[in-house]
Formats: sequence, structure tokens, C-alpha cells
Amino acid sequence: MPLVSVIIPNFNSLAHIEETLNAVFNQTHQNIELIIVDDGSTDGSFEWISKLNRPNLKLVRSPRKGACAARNHGLHLAKGDFIQFLDADDLFTPNKIELQVTALKGHPQAIAVCNTKHFYKTVENGVITDEEFLFTTYDTEAFLLNLYGANGKQNMVQTSAWLAPKTLLDVIAPWDESLSKDQDGEYFCRVVTRANQVIYVPEVINYYRKHVKGSNIANQKQLKHLKSQLDALNSKAEQFIELKGSKAYRNAMALQYKLIAIEAYPQHQSIYKKAIEKINAYGGSTYEPVLGGKIIECIKVVFGWREAKSFSFFIHKYLKI
Repeated sequence: MPLVSVIIPNFNSLAHIEETLNAVFNQTHQNIELIIVDDGSTDGSFEWISKLNRPNLKLVRSPRKGACAARNHGLHLAKGDFIQFLDADDLFTPNKIELQVTALKGHPQAIAVCNTKHFYKTVENGVITDEEFLFTTYDTEAFLLNLYGANGKQNMVQTSAWLAPKTLLDVIAPWDESLSKDQDGEYFCRVVTRANQVIYVPEVINYYRKHVKGSNIANQKQLKHLKSQLDALNSKAEQFIELKGSKAYRNAMALQYKLIAIEAYPQHQSIYKKAIEKINAYGGSTYEPVLGGKIIECIKVVFGWREAKSFSFFIHKYLKI
């Protein structure tokens, strides 16, 4: 039975870490080494984990350098044939690892993926949005471009939905520790474009916990996060070889840069202008965002999304609505 290394970066995850670890301990695939890299937690989670009596659990502490550095450290320690990255507050079905390992048998340069259900408190009330974007294919670049919006709609694959052979990850550069947002998208873009196949396993589900107050990295809109998004997308754009320059590539890249421009406008003009330059270079995008309630949407229809966002920004900042 192949050994699977499950790598969890932990930072102040006491509220959810027990449920996450149970999702690992209850896997039907039992040959697992669990590597938890604590990133300087102060909430007692490190102490709680250290009391667990599990022979297959390795808990290490590293200087607080972020989740990417923690994953890189865990990957350096990993001895498994397969690598499963898992965030400290996420979950997956008990057969997730077993069925993805089975799917990858005999495919040392392929990567497995499954659907992700986004949830807040309970997985029963979660929502799956990526069904039409996931499929088995040897055309890994087309898979990513479809995900990025080549056909006008875009989605994401969350970190824990993937399972990869270590032989594939060994030839990929480490996680980019300079990124604070979309670091998983940038890393797995490099992995998937180097893989020779994506294998979709629809029988299993990855559960991605959303937080009401928007503390997920994906929800952050500070300048450093927008800069990270832009840097990550610049890296993604360079990973394509076969389809670079194709209509699908131009459509997908233009849409992705437009999403950044929309997030940055109007308060972060430097990021906005860089994104606009990229959009124009790729031929433009007709994508129109949903910005808010009826009033904002009416302003958007009449005056455009920039004016609607400026109005919304003014209302929230100065009128505190």
C-alpha cells in the first residue's frame, strides 16, 4: 500500500484542527504519515496537537514565515509516494485519499482532482460550484484555461482537492513564499502544466471551510494581497507552452486580469493600471462583474462598472453604510 504524506500548515487553528485531523485519521487509506508544521501558533493548538498519541503524526515547529514556507518544510520532510496538502480547517470524505491513489496507480506524472464543497458551519449545507470545470484529460493546459475563464466563466480548485505523486512535485519549484494570496493557484498551475494528465475522481469531495468574517486568504483585498494576486497571475501566464497565444489563452488571461482590475479599483490605482495594460494586451474582456444591490447594479448598467464601484466605495468609506 503506497505511503501518503498529508501536510498541514497550522497557525492558531485550535477551533477546527480536531475535526480536520479526524478527517485524516478516518481515511479508508490507512498508510498515511501526517506532517503538521506549526507556524508560530499562540492559541494553544500546538500544545493540543503535541499531546496526541499517534505514531504516524510528526509535529514540527518553524519560525512564523507563512503557510507556503510551512508547506515547503513539510514537503522536505515527506517520505510518501503521494502528497496531500490540507489546510488546518478543511475536511474531505473518508475515501478521498484511497480513491485518488487508486486513480493515480500507474500514472506517476498525473495529478488527481475532485470537487470542492464550500461550507460555513456544516458540510451538509455546503455548495459545489466546480462540477462543469472538472474532467479527466491529457490536455492539462486546456483544463487550466477552461478553469481560468477561456469560455467566459471561471472557477477555482482549492488546495486540498488535489492529490499528486511526489515524483511529480519533486521536479517543480517550491511554493512561492513571497505570495500572500493565490499562492495555491500559482503553485498548482506550475504542477498541472507539467503533469501529463489530470484525473478527475467524482466519487469523493473536498470540503473548504468559509469564514463569515471573511478571514480566508481568498477574501483579502489589501494592497499586498492584490499585488500578490497580480504576481501570481503573471507567473501563471508564463507556464503555458502548447496553448500560449491561443484564443482560449487570451480569453482566460484577459478575464483573470480584469478580475484583479475590478478588485483594485478605485483605491489601488497602481495595481488597477497594471492589470488594465495586461487586459488590453490580451485583446480585452467583456466580463461584467456583479457588484451589489439594485442601485449599484443600475449605476453599472448606465455608467459602467468603474463608476458603480467608485460610488460603492464612497458610500462605504465616507457614509459608513
